[in-house]
Amino acid sequence: MNTGIQRSSASPLGADTTTSPVGEAIPGKRSFGRILPPSSWPTTSYVAQSATIPNRWGELINKVRKALEVPGPSFINVLASCNRGWRHNIDETLELTQLAVDTCYWPLYEVVNGEYRLTYKPKEKKPVAEWLKRQGRFRHLFRPENEGILSGCKRRSTRIGSAC
Repeated sequence: MNTGIQRSSASPLGADTTTSPVGEAIPGKRSFGRILPPSSWPTTSYVAQSATIPNRWGELINKVRKALEVPGPSFINVLASCNRGWRHNIDETLELTQLAVDTCYWPLYEVVNGEYRLTYKPKEKKPVAEWLKRQGRFRHLFRPENEGILSGCKRRSTRIGSAC
């Protein structure tokens, strides 16, 4: 589990965490977050990505059912906002999780026996900056001296959510 408070290989580029704090020496996490699951898991029968948002609960439940039904190993990667680590008000939790999905920073998909299928495509894809600027852990990225890091986040999001 990655709570978002400590830096991990899955933490997003530029994130201000307790173990990669923003300061004069570093502007937050210096490397891109690792995309899970790794493509080196060719023997995984079922892979899915989902999020904890109320209007998508049925999708998450169906993905868990499929993971339990397929023979062989399964992996489900689920996004759940951490208001303490992401530094936002607790009443924004569901909205920020939905925004991660609507910006395609967190695309919802499944892979069954090697076949990829997008399970949600937003009607209107929102800019990833809308998701980033709502979180205190990325506040520093909107300063002029961090423009390069912010554009890296935008490029990475476009690549991750390209099918979205």
